[in-house]
Amino acid sequence: MDRRHLLGTLAAGTLGLGLAGHLEAGEAAPAPAPTPQPGYTPRPFAFEAGLPGLSKDLLAEHLALYKGYVGRTSALVKDVLAAETEGKATPMVQELRRRLGFEFSGMRLHELYFEALRDKAGAPGADHPLQKAIRATWGSFDAWWAAFKATCVMPGIGWGALVKDPATGRLMNAWIQDHENQVAVGTVPLLVVDVWEHAYVKDYGATARAKYVDAVRPLIDWGVVEKRY
Repeated sequence: MDRRHLLGTLAAGTLGLGLAGHLEAGEAAPAPAPTPQPGYTPRPFAFEAGLPGLSKDLLAEHLALYKGYVGRTSALVKDVLAAETEGKATPMVQELRRRLGFEFSGMRLHELYFEALRDKAGAPGADHPLQKAIRATWGSFDAWWAAFKATCVMPGIGWGALVKDPATGRLMNAWIQDHENQVAVGTVPLLVVDVWEHAYVKDYGATARAKYVDAVRPLIDWGVVEKRY
């Protein structure tokens, strides 16, 4: 073995021993950086037969709208990155950034909403920490629901949301205007209900949003919601 190979072998051995020592001390090797994905893919939601209180036609249209958000988000991510790579800072690029916030938030909110809908979802677990926090904050689950429903039926288009402030653990009912406005920055959305007209008008008409929100209540999969807590 020549001198160069010997030094290389010794260096590799020393590096290996050093890493092994760190791992034995309980320090995990650094994880590789995630590879950016080229775009977003619509998530599958099995609502072909509809859900109690939400017809299959309404859900089919709603899922089609969701897929539109996914497609536009993928296109905008690509366009904005290309503009930034080229050093462009035109008013058009600025508007693309604003639009990306709308489309991305619309995509993600729909996923949070659909993910937590299920036929025969059942009642929430009374002993789960989230349910205890709801009772500690509002006094009872029913009192929280009344406040949450009142949030959902506020005038405007957007989303009703139950969110958690991770800095304090505080729960709040929040209104999200459109998809990305009036957001309580830094909070974690636990439950969201879409109250844009497309979410309910086909089944309930334009003036019966409250009935739609009542129909959503028994469909909430609290197992999913509680995992977000």
